Amino acid sequence: MVLIAYLTTRSHRKQSRSFVLKLVALVNGCATLKCDRSKEVQAVLLKVVGYSITKWSEKSLGSTKLYVGREDYLSSNTYLLGSEQNNNRLTIQAGVHNYNFTCQLPYQCPSSFEGRHGCIRYIVKVLLIRPWKFDQAYTKGFTVLKMLDLNFDTPQLKSAAHSEGYRTFCCGPCKTDPLKLEVNLPQAGYVPGQKIPVTIVVVNNTALAVSELRLSLVMLVRYYSVSPEHSRVERIIISRAKGESVLKQCTRSQTIDLPVPSTPPTCVELSNLIQIAYQLEVEALVKSLREQQLMVMPVTIGTIPLAVSGIVVQQPPRRSAHYEGPESRRNPPDELPMVTALGSLPSDLTPSAADSALPNYEESRHTQRGNINEEELYAFGSNEFAPLYPVYSIPSPKPVLTANTRNAGFVNQSFVK
Repeated sequence: MVLIAYLTTRSHRKQSRSFVLKLVALVNGCATLKCDRSKEVQAVLLKVVGYSITKWSEKSLGSTKLYVGREDYLSSNTYLLGSEQNNNRLTIQAGVHNYNFTCQLPYQCPSSFEGRHGCIRYIVKVLLIRPWKFDQAYTKGFTVLKMLDLNFDTPQLKSAAHSEGYRTFCCGPCKTDPLKLEVNLPQAGYVPGQKIPVTIVVVNNTALAVSELRLSLVMLVRYYSVSPEHSRVERIIISRAKGESVLKQCTRSQTIDLPVPSTPPTCVELSNLIQIAYQLEVEALVKSLREQQLMVMPVTIGTIPLAVSGIVVQQPPRRSAHYEGPESRRNPPDELPMVTALGSLPSDLTPSAADSALPNYEESRHTQRGNINEEELYAFGSNEFAPLYPVYSIPSPKPVLTANTRNAGFVNQSFVK
C-alpha cells in the first residue's frame, strides 16, 4: 500500500517512504494490492485511525501497578471490496489493484509523537477479511502536524526573555558572597534548525571559581493515565552546549549557541493524555564544592518560525475556527472523519519554486520508534514508524547584547584588596 499526502500549498515532501501532512485537513492516498495469484476474501477494509495511548507501570510496597489511557481522534472504516455484513466469498484476481481514497481529519488533532510511555499515532490500515482463516493486515503510519505558527501564538514569543538569580555557598561555618547568574534570550519561540543564542552574564562575587557553564534544551513530556488516574513526567535532554569558566571575583559575559534539532512542537492543550513542553536550563558549576546554580527558562518550539527581516517563509493558509479544547472532543459535534472515493491522483510531484522556502522533514533522534502493528497478529510490511518534523534552514535570531561585550570579562574591582 502506498500513502501519499497532498496539500493545496504544494508543501508535500517525500522522506524515506514516510509522508507528512502539515495542514489538518485531508489525507489522500492509494491502496495497492498486488496478487501473484487469485485470492478469496469476504471483504477488503480500509481503516484510517488516530489515537493517543499511554501505558507504564510503577512499583510500590512490593507490588506493581499498571497505568493506562487511550483517547481517539478519528476512526474511519471504508470497504474497498465486499462487506462483513454478508457471507459472500469474493475473488481478487491475480494482478495489481489500486483503490484511491481520501479522509478528512478533525481540525484539532494533536501532532504525531512516539514516546517511552505513550504515543500520538495516525495510521492507515488495509485488512483482508477472511473469517474462515485469518485476517491479513498491512499498516502504514503517517505524520500529522498541528500548525503552531510562532507569529500568531502569543505576542510574548517575539519579545526578549530575561531571568536572573542569586546563590550563596557554604564553606564550613561561613557563607560566600552571592553568585549572580543572568540569562538573556532574543525571543522565546524557535523552530527546529535554528540555534538559540543564549547570552549569560556571571557576576562571581565569591572566592571560588565557576569551573564551567552547561546549557541544555530539555523536552518535558507529561503522560496521563485514565485507569487509574495518574501522571508522570519524562525529561529528555535534546541539545547541549558548554560555556567557559569564570574566575573568582570576576564578571564575564558569554553568548553560546544552543541548536534546536528535529523535535515535536510544543503541545499542552490538544491531548488529554500527552503534553509536550520545553525549557532551557543553564548550570554554573562550582567544582570545588561539587555544587551548581541552576536557571530555568521556558521556550516554545513551533512549526512556523517568527518572521525574519528579509526572509520570507511560505506559510499554509490559515483556517478560522472556534477553538475547542480537549474536553469538547469527548463528545465531538460535527468533526466526523469521512472516507470517500477519488478519481485519478495527481502525478506532478515536482517541487515548485515556492517550495525552496519550505523546511525539510526529519526524524527526531531523541524520541522512540513505534510499532504500528502491535495490535495485529498477521501483519505485513514494516512494524517501525517514526514521525517526521519540519527542520528549517533560516538564520537564527541575533543575540541580546549586554553592557559587556561578547565573551568579555573583567575583575570586580570592589573585591580586589
